Formats: sequence, C-alpha cells, structure tokens
Amino acid sequence: MFNQDITPYQNLSILILVSFAFQSILMPLLLSEIDGPVGWMTIIIAAVVLYFSLRPINKLLLKYKDDSFLSISNKIFPKLISRAIGIYYIIMFLIANSILMKDFAEQIKLMMLFRTPLGSIIIVILLTASYATKKGIKTIANISAITILIAFIPYIFIMIFSTYYADYSNVFPIYPADVEGVLKSVPGAILGFFGFTILLFSNSKVTVQENNRSINKKFILFSTVLYVACYLMIIVKFGIKESVHLVWPFISVMKYVNIPGFFFESTEIVGLCFQIIVTFSCICIIAYFTNIAMQETFKTREDGFFIYMQIPILYFMAAVLPGMYMMFPYIQWPIIILSGLNLFIPLIAVLVDAKFKKVKNN
Repeated sequence: MFNQDITPYQNLSILILVSFAFQSILMPLLLSEIDGPVGWMTIIIAAVVLYFSLRPINKLLLKYKDDSFLSISNKIFPKLISRAIGIYYIIMFLIANSILMKDFAEQIKLMMLFRTPLGSIIIVILLTASYATKKGIKTIANISAITILIAFIPYIFIMIFSTYYADYSNVFPIYPADVEGVLKSVPGAILGFFGFTILLFSNSKVTVQENNRSINKKFILFSTVLYVACYLMIIVKFGIKESVHLVWPFISVMKYVNIPGFFFESTEIVGLCFQIIVTFSCICIIAYFTNIAMQETFKTREDGFFIYMQIPILYFMAAVLPGMYMMFPYIQWPIIILSGLNLFIPLIAVLVDAKFKKVKNN
C-alpha cells in the first residue's frame, strides 16, 4: 500500500502545492519585516541559495535513488546522529502540519462556520486527511495533480483579476532598498520553499528518478515566479503601508475581484473554497511524509498505524498553538533555526558521504 510510485510531474505538483501553502502563511512576515516594496529581492536571494544547494543534494539522492534522505542518513551517519536527524524531521513535520491546520481552521471558522468550535473543525480536518493519507502516496499524488487543475490554477486567476483597479505605482520606490530588512527576512523566505524539504523524501518514490534533477530545478523556478508574483500582487493591490497589517493577504485580495460575468456574491468564499482544496492536499502530503519519517527513524516495516498516532498529537498541537498572526512577533529565531537546519542538514550529509567515499577508495 505504501510502496507505490509516482510520476515526476506528480512529484512536481506536490512540491509546488506544499511550498505555496507555506508561502501564503509566511507572506505577512515578509511584508512586515522589510521597509519598502522590495520583498521580491528576499525571495530571489532565497531561491538562488536553494537552487545552487540542490546540485550536490540531487547527486546524493540519485546515488541512493531507492532511499529517502533518512535511509541515506542511516547509512552514512552513526546511529545516534541518524536517529537525532530522524526525530528532528518528525517534530518539524508535526509542527509544520499543526500550524498549517490551525491557520486553515481559523480561516474556515472566520469565513464559513462562525458558531462551530475551532476544535471541532480541526478534528474533522484530521479525520478526513487521515483517511486520504492511509491510501498511500499514489492517491495523494493524484489528489495533488487534480488540485493543480481544478483549484490551484483558478485560485491564481481569481487573484490576478483582483488587481484590475490596483495602483501599480505601489511597487516603487525600489531605491534605496532596505538591505538589512531584505537579508533579515531571507530565512523566512527559505522556509517558504517547504517543498525543498519534502523532495528529500518524495524523490525516492518517483518512477523515473533520473528526471528528479530537472523536476527539482523546475520546482524552484516555478515556486519563485509564483512567490514573487503573489508578493507583487499584494503590494500593487494594497500598498506597503496597508499590506503590513494584513493577517491573511490572499483572502483579503479576494474581496476585490472584478471578473466580467462573475455571478457569485462573495468572491472571498469562492477563493476560500479553492484554498480549502489546496490546503487539505498539503496536510495529507505532510502527514504522509511524517509517517515515512517515523517508519525510517524507528525502523518499522509498516507505517500505516503512524497515521492514527498523529491524530491526537496534531489535534493537541493545533488546539494549543496560537494563530500565526499572534506568533509573528516571536518566531524570528525559530524560523532562522528551522530554515538553517532544513538547508544545512542535507548539505552536511553530502559532505559526509563524499568523505566516506574518499576513505573507502583509499
């Protein structure tokens, strides 16, 4: 059930969707940390760093093409270090999924289910996502590919039409740029490319793994273009002074859509429906790879039961955590730590593998 393969372009859809979900959550942080409309510079710097980091990582993943990153770590690191790496990825995936779930549930409560307790919304999301995740990576990949077509692309088009009466002069002035703010916000932008971490686990599930190198690079390029375009769209629509106060910029954009012949009374609800599909797919993806991380860390044969272990953990974490808009003033250092670990752990593994190979040859 869990040993199913996916196509390279299904893998690409998974990476783009997951990154878009976290870019949406972290967008207010990018808007508020930089003085002026130059956050796109931060995104490009982050993309360049990840793009060049991918080259050695791609070689490592292709060398051990039947193994995920944790299986590779078990081969090249001592047992204690490889176990610590596995536990880190398990905790990181759980935290990321709980934050995504909490933010998602708060949007649904605010826009649709006003009187429903937040805990009830979270448990429904969890049970539904658990059922989909239990079906395996093939089902999740199919959901992701369909989501790109029926929800993600229309969602982007609705946001584009929302800029019809926008003020394009809001993207200026570029000079003088807030260099300190741009560099300070790079870790958050790197964390927004969350697919970079997912590909360490998903590449081993791809049928034609020789295509992973080009698919991974396309993912960085597509996500960068999308990230920059969404940032500029928000700046164009609201201006930098108003943008820094937005909690959910993408939902706010939906209030001002002008599509000829569009007959829905509330474009916010239409946009939220598309976002529900996108976010639900991302929750399933992260839950699945949390299972894989648990399986390979604790060396179990079957990881299906780990899905049910995640339900109480995710519910408790999502219920206890405050909303992202409340955490923004306090998460600068956690973001720096998480983005640094997500970037440097695979690069350190590349160096250790190269040293291991050199010693073996000697």
